[in-house]
Order: sequence, then structure tokens, then C-alpha cells
Amino acid sequence: MKNNLKENDELDIIVLIEKIKLALLSILLQIFRSTKTFLMGWKQLLLIVLAGVLLGYFQTDNDQPNAKEATLLVKINFDAGNYVYDAVDLINLKILSEDTEFFTQEFKLNADEQLDEVSISPVIDIKDIMAKEINANEIRALFENLEYEDGFSVTEGFKSDYDYHFINVVVSGNSTISTVNKIVDYFNNNPLFTELKERNIQRISSIISDNEQTIKQIDKLLDYYTNENKTKTTQLYIDNKDLRPNELIKTKVSLQNENQELKKENLTTKETVMAINEANILIENTSLLSNKMVYYPLLFLFIYIVFSVLIGLYSYLDKLDRAS
Repeated sequence: MKNNLKENDELDIIVLIEKIKLALLSILLQIFRSTKTFLMGWKQLLLIVLAGVLLGYFQTDNDQPNAKEATLLVKINFDAGNYVYDAVDLINLKILSEDTEFFTQEFKLNADEQLDEVSISPVIDIKDIMAKEINANEIRALFENLEYEDGFSVTEGFKSDYDYHFINVVVSGNSTISTVNKIVDYFNNNPLFTELKERNIQRISSIISDNEQTIKQIDKLLDYYTNENKTKTTQLYIDNKDLRPNELIKTKVSLQNENQELKKENLTTKETVMAINEANILIENTSLLSNKMVYYPLLFLFIYIVFSVLIGLYSYLDKLDRAS
């Protein structure tokens, strides 16, 4: 009895395998027939390609110049990252609503200049985050959302905290590099950003001035200790007898280093949004969609292939239906 059941199971498996083979062969045969029919109709293919080329040619003559694209590497200063990201969102909303008055007044764009899209993304550098004061929960959230290689991602709460960012701009074909510069000027002319810049300049100048005054005082103290010809009429009076020259020297060196860093910071914080790559980075969009004489023939061929496959599949299923 068990042997009979085992033999029946084996037969069922063999029959199933044979049916699968027949189905696969049938599908391959149908693909072969469709491909053969498709290739045999070379005249139709030629007419389709020529129609697409002609349509693309006339479309190219009537079209405006291809859109242009620029990618700016910028440094965002004064902890204004969140404001800049919000400003980019506002710009895209104005683009969607086709608010031309906004771009004419705020960006000073000419009639032949058009802004199609603006996007911003951070240049990932964990050191930028670690240098900021963040609590333990934020650190845990950061590392829980890290991905490596091309899948590296950043949480929404941290992307504006990085120092360097890419701003991608898509403008009309008549635009020039001055159009891109107007976008950067829009950020920097914001009253809030202007105030942040002035406060930062005052802060740096004040710290440098205070440090220089302290260095001068340290120099006087060091002169007092190193002067071998001290006289009773010395104008410098020291109340604390425990001052150590080596500590004074360390403090002086530390203040000098701090001033150097502040002066370096002053060079890179002249504006809220500073463009690092200021060369002519505006390039013409050469995507497939922009080349109509290539795009339309490929589109027509794709449509023809899809319809041929659908018609062949319908005929095949219709034959099966009649046979059943």
C-alpha cells in the first residue's frame, strides 16, 4: 500500500514537472514568434523611427533652450542651517505656485530667467555633529540612523547641523551664472541672516581685542620677571607673588592660537551662505528627455513593442480559450 502511494506521488511530481516544462516552452515559443514578427516588420520599425526623428526635429526647433543645472558647495555659518533649509522649502513652494512676483522682487530675476527647482543636502561629516553640544538621546538617534556607503542617511533633526552643504539649482536655458549668484544673494540679504552676520563679526572682533589686551598684560608681567635692572620706581605693581612665568607663557600661546583660529573663522564667515566653488558651474541639462530627436524614436519604439506583446499575448490566450 505504501509503495503504491509513493509511486503515485512520484508520478504526480513528474507530471507537474512536465507541465511546467511545457508552459515554459510555450512562453519561449511565444516570445520567439513575437520577436520574429517584430523583426520581420522592419519597414514598420523604420517608419516609426523616422516619425520620431522628424517630430523631435520640429520640437527642437520650437523648444526653448535646454534647462541648465548647477551644484553649489556652500558653507552655512552662524548656526543658520535650519533657516536656510526652511528658505529652500519656501522657494520650492513659490515655484509650485508659479509666484513670479516673488522671484522678481526677492531674487531680482529678469524676464528671461526662471528658477525651476532648488534642493539642498548636507555633506556628511560626523565631526561637525560631535563639535556641537548635543545630549545623549540625540547622539543615540544619530547613530541608530546611520547607514554606510551609498545608503548613508541622516535624520531630519541633524541634516542642518553640518557645516557644508550641496545646493542643487535647476534654471531655464536662458539663465547665466549670475542667476545662481542671485539665489545665494537671496539667502544672504535676508534681514535675519544679516543680523546674525553682524553679531558674529562683533563677537569675533571683541574676543580678538580682549585676547590682544590680555597678551599685552602678560608681556608686561614677563618683562617684569625677566628684567634684570629692576628699579624701585617701576610702575607695574604685582599684588600676587605666586604668579608663575611658565603658566603665563602657556596662557599667551593659547590666546595667540585662539586669535589665529578666530581670524581664520572670520575669513569663512563673511556671509551666512558662502559659496565654495564660485567658478562657472552652470551646465546644460543633457539628459535623454532634453534630446527630442533621440527621445521620441525610443518612446515610439517602446509603445510599439508593448502593443505588439499585448496583441501577441491576447492571440495566444484566445487560442487557449478556444482549445479549452
